[in-house]
Parts: sequence; C-alpha cells; structure tokens
Amino acid sequence: MRSDQLSEERIREILALVDELKASGLKAEAFAQSKGISYGQIRGWLSHAPRWRDRLAGLTPPPRRSAFVRAQTSSLPSAPQLHESPPFEHARITCTAGARQAQIDWPVSHAAECAQWLRAWLG
Repeated sequence: MRSDQLSEERIREILALVDELKASGLKAEAFAQSKGISYGQIRGWLSHAPRWRDRLAGLTPPPRRSAFVRAQTSSLPSAPQLHESPPFEHARITCTAGARQAQIDWPVSHAAECAQWLRAWLG
C-alpha cells in the first residue's frame, strides 16, 4: 500500500515501531530481522516518519523540492575557419540552483562528460 494511503491507525503503529527502533540502539537491519520486517520497509518508514508526524499533528507538510533544473542552451556562432579542421560546436549552459550559478560553454561532442559534471555540481 502506498504511504500516502495509510490509515491514521496504521501510521501510529508504524511510528511506534520507528520509535522502538530508535530507543533500542540496534541497527535498522538487526531490528527489522528481530521483528520479522524487511529492512527496506523499515528504511522507507524512517524516511516517511517526519511527514507522518506532521500529518498526525495537523501540520501542512512543506512542498517537495523538485530536482528539475532549468537549463538554457544555445549554439555559439561558428568562428571563421583558418584551416580545414572540423568545426567545434559548443553548448552554452546556464544553471541556477539556489544561490549557486554557473555558465559554461561545453563541446557538444562531449555531452556525456557534461552530464557527469552537472550531476556533480548539483550534488
């Protein structure tokens, strides 16, 4: 069942288990094994617990952050060729994530490296 479709009673039961896990001092995997629950289920409950507590307290949860980053791309005009080498096309990428901003000109022929850099930069 999806976590947003659980009854308040079930949420309270799960939160009691989460509190028991935290009070026990056991690692989540050992606790799950002792209760006959899958480790993945416990991890999911731990991640949802703060939202569930807010829901039971009647608080409005904060909006979910989107991982979407708006990127503006444009091709740079080609410079006049002085010799017979193939033209190098670049993509200009401007990224803004919070207070951080970056603008880069990246060779289109190395798109995979650009994607790797963007993933590292965005954290």
